[in-house]
Amino acid sequence: MFEGWDSFYLLVGGAAGGMIGLFFIVVTLIRGGGMKLRGASVYMTPTVAHLAMVLLLSAIATAPHIPLPAAGVIFGACALTCLGFTGRALVMFLTQSVQAAHWSDIWGYGVWPFVCCLTMVGSVAMIWVSPVWATRGIAASVIFMLLIAIRNAWDLVTWITAKDGDMQTPPPAGPDAT
Repeated sequence: MFEGWDSFYLLVGGAAGGMIGLFFIVVTLIRGGGMKLRGASVYMTPTVAHLAMVLLLSAIATAPHIPLPAAGVIFGACALTCLGFTGRALVMFLTQSVQAAHWSDIWGYGVWPFVCCLTMVGSVAMIWVSPVWATRGIAASVIFMLLIAIRNAWDLVTWITAKDGDMQTPPPAGPDAT
């Protein structure tokens, strides 16, 4: 089903794997410094889940000899799982049980990933009707999910580091410094 897509999925999957590693390192370093993040389940968990989905789907797409029905079931399960994470975050934002730090958080952590996961579910449903269009829809969903996750990881890291009270401004340098 994904013949000819090997390079695409190797590139996208490698990027997702690298982002997961970097994200874990940054979060570990920040948490080691005493920073606690409220609402981590709304911000961090979906971001890692989206990156993991991209990595898993890329691995499945490049694996040889996976039957079409099996690929459809696995892709569908991944899409529905991420839809659940994203739907939960969106509901929490809309009911204001978690206050968004910035207006773009509702879009970045809720609306756009939700639309992306819905597109993935629709593309997976098309596997049995039109495999060519299904592969294109899945590829578009995977790349947009990666881009959204990169945006969200960047947003989290910059927000956390800006809020980190342990950071000190460096002392002034020069001859007048004491």
